[in-house]
Amino acid sequence: MSANLKLAAAIIVRDEAELLSRCLDSLHGVVDEIHVHDTGSTDGSPEVATRAGACVTTGPWTDHFADARNAALHGWTADWVLSVDADEHVVANAGRLRELLAGTDADAATLEIDSDRQDSAVTFRAARLFRPDRTTWTRRIHEQITARDGTLRLAALPRDVARIVHAGYATADRREAKALRNVLLGRVQLDDLAADPAGNRDRIARTLLDLGRSCIVAGHRQDAVDTLELLRELFPRTRERLQGTDQLAQLMLAEGMDEVALVLVEDLRAAGAESSYCDWLAAQALAQLGEVDEAARLLSNVGRVVDTAGRRHGPAALTEMKVLVAELQAKLTSV
Repeated sequence: MSANLKLAAAIIVRDEAELLSRCLDSLHGVVDEIHVHDTGSTDGSPEVATRAGACVTTGPWTDHFADARNAALHGWTADWVLSVDADEHVVANAGRLRELLAGTDADAATLEIDSDRQDSAVTFRAARLFRPDRTTWTRRIHEQITARDGTLRLAALPRDVARIVHAGYATADRREAKALRNVLLGRVQLDDLAADPAGNRDRIARTLLDLGRSCIVAGHRQDAVDTLELLRELFPRTRERLQGTDQLAQLMLAEGMDEVALVLVEDLRAAGAESSYCDWLAAQALAQLGEVDEAARLLSNVGRVVDTAGRRHGPAALTEMKVLVAELQAKLTSV
C-alpha cells in the first residue's frame, strides 16, 4: 500500500549553502525524511540542512562519489530513496508518485531531469529513485545505481508524476572548477580500472567518454580530442563510441573545424544516429562554411533535436539556427 511506503531523500553536499534551501523546500510533502550527508563544508551547509528539518551526518571526502552516496545511506532505512543534488529541486505529484512506487517491482526508477545549461536547455532521464536494499552506488565519478545481484530492473516515471530541475552551476568559474575536479577523478578512475582491462572493458569505455566530456567543459580541448579519439579507436561499434563521436563533432563545430565536423557527422550516420540529429549538426557546419542553401535544406527536416545520448534539447537553439540561416539566405539573395 502506498500509505505504508517509506520514501526518503538523500543528498550529499559540500559548500552548497547558497543552493541547498530551495532543494530542501521542494522535498517537503514529497518524502517522509530528508538525509543530508556533508563531506566537509565550511560555509554552514549542515546548519542550513538542520534548520530545514533534515537529518544531517558528516564524513570525509575520499575523492569517490559512489562511496559518499553510499555513506549517506548508512544508519537509516526506507523502502525507496530519492537522490538529488543541492543545485536541483523536485517537482512531483506526491500521491501518484507513491502509488507508482508501491505498484512496481522494479529495483529503481528513472525520471526526467531538466537541465538549464549555459548553451542550451536539455532534458534527459536518469535513475534517481531506488530501493536501497537491492541496489548500491558504483563508480568514483559519474556514479550510477547498480543492482546488488543481477541486472537492474528499471521503471520509467511519467514526467507529470515526478521530475528534477537542475539549475546549473552558479557561475562559469564554478562550472569549470567542477569540471577540473571531474577530470582529475576520471583519470584516477581509469588508473583503477587499468588493473583489469579485460574485466572492466565496458567501464573503461564509459570512463573515457565521461573524461572526454569533462575535458571539454574544463577547457582542455586537446586532451578532450585525444581522449575521445582513443575511445573511438579502442571501442568500435559501441554506444560509447557513438556518443564520443557526437561529442567530438560538437567540439569541432565549436572550434570552427567544420570540414572535420562533417566527416564525423557522416560517421554518426553510418553508425545509426538519428537522421534529423545528424542533419542538425551538418547544417551548423555548412552554414559556417557558407553553404547556406544546403544548411537550410537540412534544417527543414529537423523538428526536434535529440542527441545520441537521448537528451532532448530545448526548441530555442533550433529556432535560433533556422532564423539565422534564413537571414543569411536573405542577405545572399539581396547581393
